[in-house]
Amino acid sequence: MSVFVESDLEFDLTKARNAFNYEALLSGLPGASPAARNTFWPGIDFCIEDAPDETIWLEVKSWNPASIPPKDRGGSWRSFQSKMKSAAFAKEMRGKFLGTSSFFAWDGRAMPPVVRFILLFEPPRSIDAALLLTFGQKVKQQLMPPKTLAWRSRIEVSALTLAEWNQRFPDYPARPVPHA
Repeated sequence: MSVFVESDLEFDLTKARNAFNYEALLSGLPGASPAARNTFWPGIDFCIEDAPDETIWLEVKSWNPASIPPKDRGGSWRSFQSKMKSAAFAKEMRGKFLGTSSFFAWDGRAMPPVVRFILLFEPPRSIDAALLLTFGQKVKQQLMPPKTLAWRSRIEVSALTLAEWNQRFPDYPARPVPHA
């Protein structure tokens, strides 16, 4: 069973052709420290091989107050608002895509014909989800080369909430991690 947890969200990726945690992959390389976080090739959280010619690169962040320690909950809304408006945060997300691409090229892995770069951001309040569409467009603008390049159509960028993820990808259900 391929169940992964990130940002207090549990993903059941059992139905995927292949799925792995990117950071776990990096930390498993010879000479890498399993405890060290990747900084040279910053990357996505999960790689999900959906079909022979499509791969989902998933980055997960949650500002859901239920998954944040009580002392930090007051800042989650402000943090979410500021990050959704931030060009620097969009550039950081772009860097995760480029870092993953660079590592896979270095490792001799072929780039899939189609990459769906999904930013799954769980906002602190459902009304805040409206900011995701604009943020997804900001990342797409920073990531995409000019329209004249043919391979541009191989990359799809979307920013989704947990509910939108579950609706769009029912074979890979996700849910908040239950706390005791």
